[in-house]
Amino acid sequence: MAFLVGCADKSGENSGTNDSVINNSSTTENTSDATETESVSEDNGSEQDGFPNMKAAVVYFSGTGNTKAVAEVMAEKTEADIYEIIPSEEYTDVDLNYNDNNCRANKEQNDDTSRPEIRNDLSATCDYDAIYLGYPIWWGTVPRIIQTYIEQYDLSDVTIYTFCTSGSSGIERSIQDLQEWYPDINIVSGKRFDGADESDIQAWLDSLN
Repeated sequence: MAFLVGCADKSGENSGTNDSVINNSSTTENTSDATETESVSEDNGSEQDGFPNMKAAVVYFSGTGNTKAVAEVMAEKTEADIYEIIPSEEYTDVDLNYNDNNCRANKEQNDDTSRPEIRNDLSATCDYDAIYLGYPIWWGTVPRIIQTYIEQYDLSDVTIYTFCTSGSSGIERSIQDLQEWYPDINIVSGKRFDGADESDIQAWLDSLN
């Protein structure tokens, strides 16, 4: 049974500190060993692309770095805070060898109850009006750790726009799955990216207006 974490009042500052948030006024580089950084000012998001007058954040999980690259460009374009979903046990190349039926990723995707643990505290993400939620496509849908994140935190007051990276699979099934699994969360639309092409990312952000 997932543990649901409550969130602070949206009208205030993010509660506490978070070792995965990046202040875009300095750098967009994000690693598993990132140190705690200061959040951007409280008016962050008032003129963000895609969400005018809304406070938005980019939240992502990246297995190989492709989704991370898109997330960083998106955070730069929107001047949003960026948060990485960091697994307690990092995924290795062996874990992601999809040709091996016994690899970790395949076992997790085949187990509806699998919820990989998240190492870092992401409770501050509940304080945003909108979230760009990014992930790679695994077995046609979201990695199970995305379900861990959604079930661990109260995102009922957040509008979630999804984006994914994939060589061929679309994002549609993953959106449908998320909407079916979490009908009380406002998951509204999404976009698949081949890579971190700035023009493609900007075009999607512009379409959200």
